[in-house]
Amino acid sequence: MKFIVLIVVMGLRRMDLGWSTLLADDERHQRWLQRCGSRIGQPARVWWVAVLLPAVLIAWAACWLSGFWGQLLVLGLGILLLLWLLGSYSEFRYVDELLVRGRMNDPDGFSALATDEFSVTGVPGDPAYHQQLNEQILAREERLFVAIFWLVLLGFGAAFLVVMNHAWLQHKRRHGREEDAPVWQQTLDNWLSLPPRQLLILSMALAGNFSAAMNRMRGSWWQLPPSASLLLSVAHVAQEESSEACPATLNIALDQLEALHGLLLRCVAIWLIVAALWIMLL
Repeated sequence: MKFIVLIVVMGLRRMDLGWSTLLADDERHQRWLQRCGSRIGQPARVWWVAVLLPAVLIAWAACWLSGFWGQLLVLGLGILLLLWLLGSYSEFRYVDELLVRGRMNDPDGFSALATDEFSVTGVPGDPAYHQQLNEQILAREERLFVAIFWLVLLGFGAAFLVVMNHAWLQHKRRHGREEDAPVWQQTLDNWLSLPPRQLLILSMALAGNFSAAMNRMRGSWWQLPPSASLLLSVAHVAQEESSEACPATLNIALDQLEALHGLLLRCVAIWLIVAALWIMLL
């Protein structure tokens, strides 16, 4: 059932269906954490009540519900939960829109969307601008692959835990209280992100130049946490591009973005095929 939920959600996120802000707003996780924090009062308890407890309850409910009507309920609630966790608008859809605006010679619209969705500021065509944009796109896609990995491996409760633990750490950083978060929560996020990140890199290699990507990762497989440019440099060499290549014009930058977009779409296809085989063999 979780694979059906995943396929349905991946399709829905590519559509513009006038989603409610409860599913579409980028701050939905932060508002949940703030609401729980205002009611609980003690910051040390918020993570346990707002992150761990719902994850345990979701995992228990998914295991408890069985039979036709139970699985039908899991289908409906699972779609809503996954849309809330991942957001109702796909990162791939935003990249599609960036490419459309760039190809239509609309740099203002391009930069506005890049700022709104990926928090990137600057002038389109500038090498540093596109380096930052590509890194932000890959960071967003990496979080998607992390959620997919834990959903397929351990179910909805694990997906909730990994997404909300990461959101909790971002919440602390945003409010300048990173020191309030125990070190083990950051360590938990790092280790939960490590296996899917390694598999994402492997899928990039399979979808591109395998030997070049493996050579780039030599000595960096257990880098925890990785540098911001690691995934991007692997993506470059998987596409047989120089990791130091800098776009000289907006059109060249768009060509590189389109190539990265295609590589990530091939990675999604690989992951969905492997996920289907994994679930069938269980």
